[in-house]
Amino acid sequence: MQNNELLSSICNALNLSEGDLNALLALYNDKAILQTESEPQASLLEECSNEQLRCILEGLILAERGPRSDGSRPDMNSEALTNNDVLKKLRIALNLEQENMLLIFEEGGATLTDSELGALFRKQGNKHFRACSDELLLQFLDGFQSSLDT
Repeated sequence: MQNNELLSSICNALNLSEGDLNALLALYNDKAILQTESEPQASLLEECSNEQLRCILEGLILAERGPRSDGSRPDMNSEALTNNDVLKKLRIALNLEQENMLLIFEEGGATLTDSELGALFRKQGNKHFRACSDELLLQFLDGFQSSLDT
């Protein structure tokens, strides 16, 4: 899934505006990816780099959970986030436990077992690892949005 499509889906699910995205990006405050005043302002929803998406998700974690207990910052690289990475960062930011995750997936139309959910959070290369498809991630985001609406 393209970064801008993914970011748009996250914004819809979490009711985030363009201003909220800029605030999350600024909260993380990684100077290397922030736009300068001389650059034209491109909408993050139209043109979102891997670094910007990563910083927005880390900013969301920082805004919702606070800084890490050891004060360290996660490594920022330009690699694309996998759907599993996005799901993990959303789980951390929103402080979701397994039962909540299963209910959100069910609300979005995906029925997962405990072990299937756990497989989504395993390290790639683990024999129980399961890649999170675009459809499954979108079902999670739809389910999250539906749970907010009720």
